[in-house]
Amino acid sequence: MNNSELFGLSHRLTRATIRVASRRVARRTRRRRAGMRDVVACRAHPPASVPSTSGRVARARPRRGDRVRRHVALDASTETLSAFPGAWYGPNARARSSEWTIELTDADVREIDDALASVKARGITDITELGPENFVLPGLGARLAGLGRELVHGRGFALMRRFPVHRYTNWDACAAFYALGRYMGTCVPQNKIGNVVGHVKDLGGDPKDPLTRLYTTSAAQPYHTDSADIVGLLCLSQATEGGHSQVTSSVAIWNELVARHPESARTLREPFIVSRKGEIPVGKQATYLMPVFHECEGRLSAIYDRSFIDSAVALTGVPLTEKQTTALDHLDALACSDELRLDMTLEPGDIQWLHNHTTLHARSAFKNVGAKPRHLVRLWVSPNEDVGAMPLPEIFAERFGTVVPGPMRGGIRVDGQVLTCPIDAVRP
Repeated sequence: MNNSELFGLSHRLTRATIRVASRRVARRTRRRRAGMRDVVACRAHPPASVPSTSGRVARARPRRGDRVRRHVALDASTETLSAFPGAWYGPNARARSSEWTIELTDADVREIDDALASVKARGITDITELGPENFVLPGLGARLAGLGRELVHGRGFALMRRFPVHRYTNWDACAAFYALGRYMGTCVPQNKIGNVVGHVKDLGGDPKDPLTRLYTTSAAQPYHTDSADIVGLLCLSQATEGGHSQVTSSVAIWNELVARHPESARTLREPFIVSRKGEIPVGKQATYLMPVFHECEGRLSAIYDRSFIDSAVALTGVPLTEKQTTALDHLDALACSDELRLDMTLEPGDIQWLHNHTTLHARSAFKNVGAKPRHLVRLWVSPNEDVGAMPLPEIFAERFGTVVPGPMRGGIRVDGQVLTCPIDAVRP
């Protein structure tokens, strides 16, 4: 089936047929889903602890051990495959953890405490009203904007520590975290019910259901990007077993694909059919077409979540081709390889910040045994002018709504949605 036929099929899908199709073909995808959970679980061992080091995040620079190749732009017309700069490799990144680890100082924490006290004294209870104008962080605010620039235009990831969750209520933690994100840009909705503060927590969803978003389960999440420029994850409580985080440079993955599997690299520049998992914007269909790798204005970007591709297979009944399956397998194998991957286990008070267009992230399956459930709070941020958004190809508008930098870029937007900031997990 060619791309135009796939696109026509996606337009014929209606909301009423989604459930019917998913029940009919769900069994066909269970083996593939189990396999993908195994890919992530293969790196589920607890990583070595990341040392805490004070100081700002340094700007990423190519170094001797990074094997960063020089840039020659992709030329789709002649099928030339070239590598891009900006790749980093897990072992080298771990050795330089002081460059991407930020430990909040006592002065930083006092600023957050003072800002919380101020908004409470003014009677502000709606978290969506918070921002730099009323959640004032005199010193930390400028550093957060600088962090946003580093995420988008530098290395693409950072780990912030010592956010005082141990003495904050859920409202305090959600409000302060939301306000930190607002120094980088606009916090956009993460699901169809409009949550701009999301809760990554097991809500008992069925990971085998093609419409289930895996962050609401305890299952492993394969390597993926989120539907926004920047994602922040604040750990409130960690699992007793599993729940480890892995991050990988999507630029490094591309460069290695070009060197090792050029045919797969070419395939990943061609459209795959992708599911919206039932969260369908006005005027859109249940599925859409999107390549994984893109080039725009000299930079490489990736948009990827294999669980959404598998969901489209389940909903349409159209299997991946052998070339597509092989290409995705090569991508996933590189993402979780010892050469490329960086492991983290987020502890309470840790915040992981990522630039989705240049970084993939994953999570191993987890269990909670006789302890507080694993609970992370998530932000999706569209960068402001001070941070500066990465240029994106026009095709990203199919998922991001628009590629124009600003408050409407990215997020999940559906009819009748009202933006909210729940202080605990709710089922989408």
